Amino acid sequence: MQRPSPSPAPQTQAPHPVPLYAQSQPHDSETQASLAQSLLSDSSSLPSSQPHPSHSQPHSQPTPSSSAFAAAQALAAASPAAVPYVDPPAYEEPSPPAGIPPPTGKVGDGRVRVMTDDELAKCTPAEIKEFKKKGVAVLNEDAVRSMSVAELRKKGLGRVPTGFCYSSRMTVHKPLDFRASEEEPEKPARIQGIFNMLSTKGLIDRMERIVVREAVKNEILLVHTEGHWDRVRASGYQSTAYLETCADHFDRLSIYVNTESAMCARLSCGGVIEMCRAVAEGQIRNGFAIVRPPGHHAEPTDPMGFCFFNNASVAAKWLRTVYADDPAPGTVGKGINKVLILDWDVHHGNGTQKAFWDDPNVLYISLHRHDGSFYPGGTYGAAEMVGEDAGEGFSVNIPFPERKMGNADYIYAFQQVVMPIAYEFAPDFVIVSAGYDAAQGDKLGQMEVTPEGFAHMTHMLSVLANGKLVLALEGGYNVDAISKSATACVEVLLGDEPRHFSLDPASPSATNAVQEVIRVQAKYWKSMGTPVESVEELRQAGKTISISEVLKAHRTYDLYHEYDLFNIEFANATLKEAYKDQLLCSENVYDCETLLIFMHDLGAIKASFSATTMDINLEKTLLLDTSREVLDWAMHDHSYGVVDLNFLSHLPSTMADVPDPSRNKELEKMLALYLWDHIVSISAAKNVILFGSGCGCSALMNIVQNRPHLKERVKACISVLGLEPPPELDASSGVRGWYKENSLVMLPSTHSLHDDARKAGKHQKKFGNVYRATAEDEGRPIHLIKASLPRIKEFVKSKLPDEDEDDGGDVRMGNS
Repeated sequence: MQRPSPSPAPQTQAPHPVPLYAQSQPHDSETQASLAQSLLSDSSSLPSSQPHPSHSQPHSQPTPSSSAFAAAQALAAASPAAVPYVDPPAYEEPSPPAGIPPPTGKVGDGRVRVMTDDELAKCTPAEIKEFKKKGVAVLNEDAVRSMSVAELRKKGLGRVPTGFCYSSRMTVHKPLDFRASEEEPEKPARIQGIFNMLSTKGLIDRMERIVVREAVKNEILLVHTEGHWDRVRASGYQSTAYLETCADHFDRLSIYVNTESAMCARLSCGGVIEMCRAVAEGQIRNGFAIVRPPGHHAEPTDPMGFCFFNNASVAAKWLRTVYADDPAPGTVGKGINKVLILDWDVHHGNGTQKAFWDDPNVLYISLHRHDGSFYPGGTYGAAEMVGEDAGEGFSVNIPFPERKMGNADYIYAFQQVVMPIAYEFAPDFVIVSAGYDAAQGDKLGQMEVTPEGFAHMTHMLSVLANGKLVLALEGGYNVDAISKSATACVEVLLGDEPRHFSLDPASPSATNAVQEVIRVQAKYWKSMGTPVESVEELRQAGKTISISEVLKAHRTYDLYHEYDLFNIEFANATLKEAYKDQLLCSENVYDCETLLIFMHDLGAIKASFSATTMDINLEKTLLLDTSREVLDWAMHDHSYGVVDLNFLSHLPSTMADVPDPSRNKELEKMLALYLWDHIVSISAAKNVILFGSGCGCSALMNIVQNRPHLKERVKACISVLGLEPPPELDASSGVRGWYKENSLVMLPSTHSLHDDARKAGKHQKKFGNVYRATAEDEGRPIHLIKASLPRIKEFVKSKLPDEDEDDGGDVRMGNS
């Protein structure tokens, strides 16, 4: 059965339309048909098996919509073979079954002080009174020796037993089509299998049975709306024929309903409540609730995902309603004030999280499979979903991103997140939503947790809350797997040592997921360490500096001390903000004979690094060595004036990449023309060499395209590119012929421009003289510069009039 996405829940308390179930329910066929048609035509009224688009909002809780379950009545009335709806009688709260005592409202801890006659004689009346005040019973040692086992247990002496609850009446919840019962994952055999294995192993004989009762209306309303209660209850009064007309709609909610389903849902919820009562009052030490249908997907207004009432949530609210003592701030109460719900079902418990979304008294921790499409879908189970208002930080989601997570992954999550936060929260009671669909062999969950894994998780949780621990069955659809897993957990509850097993290291994906949870939760829990802001948060707060910026600063420092290149301030405010400290000039820039304009993006790590050379020190060395080779040639060998302009923009390093969309080409054009107009045009240099690398090639082309009079002074245009398309010179510039004669364009041998030699002539018109480079790592412009520098030097030498005329003439190089 496919499970739908949970209905959205509100981010604010703004009023919303009266839900369908709260409106008057007309019974005439014409009105019902109209209502059904409107529901069917409005896809937003019915749940979908795919996540709703609103789930793309990671920091908001889903918002409520009209109840999908409420549509069943209208759809049934619109059926061609409509069956009359039966109004249920007025609700009367039933009397509790025999054997179920009413809750006392007092937490029992079974604490007893046994003293000898001499010790008792030494106790003052005030000390005895203080013992009673603390709830400690004082007994005489001789009297204890004469007590029967029943009397000892009644006094709280010896080991308080582990309890269980089970009722065969819960097995009558099954599909209307009995032939499909065995194919249905959530089937009666689930609880029968667990009970039978516990009996066969002799564990039932070691446990105390807690009588199951039906939850009553006021208990259910602690979590669910009255309309939800009324709809579920009403289903028990309908005919089988009527329910069959609703079957398709129920299937969309991933539930099935027969005439006994409502009763079974009340029994399931009531059984968990009774288990919690028995533990709270000290009747039993801990317990396992063998119940169905499950509950953790049930939301306040709707059943879904096999669940009708949210058993764990109702029990947690019931405990706090009956046993809380509201201690003063900063003090520890004697009652049950804080409850931990640990959910290890493989599906996220959307209903439980929603029930306590803004409640700081109930800590919800869920370990589940979460990849966006796995049920219940959306982002509600993501690590960033932490609750809101007073409850912020009290929802802890540990989302495993893939299947086949096993013991090592779950134990790692327990050790790193679950137990540290649980200790810090210090709950008074622990409820486990014990779904076993993460068990090895469960086809729905596709996880690999073994019975030993579940046993060790139970063992860790048993030290919390003075041992007040109840495991309530949720999912798990392989009968053999859930029976073995539940049995292993019960053995631990009874005090047996968990079975020995060895663990491999946690998988990388689990480790990454857990570390992300730690990062998210660190701002709420001291045990998670110092909060570490995400890169995006740091960037928004202005607290980040990129490696590229570090390398750029290092290069500027080095060039100042080694080559006396000075930083030039921009007169233009826009350029100053964008390219501060990226324009460097030599001291002879205005009175040199030959001026080299070196425009580049050296230090652009994304463009420079490859998967095999992720070494920042190596990259720093390569960056400086390349800069030095160019500057040594220009300044030391020839005394050229130098302008060094760093555009620092990301360019492709693989053929499949495209230029970074954040690159502002208009700003780069402005910078290139600013350089020409404010520095080059007022320099006395007779010969200008334009040398572009990476995105500096576009700057070079902007100058050629927009300053045509440059022909008088520019003697050579050199471009060294990676795998990106070379900039094209527009025909309207009027300088294509000149550019072809005075340009050298170095491209990697793998560049797509070399693929068709027949177009070489056209390429030279648009791009200049294109040559094939042979660098070891051709996709990286910084390597191309080093590899191509001898050819570049020879080309420049041939173009400058004051160079040795014996070597004059164009350089003859084999082009592509």
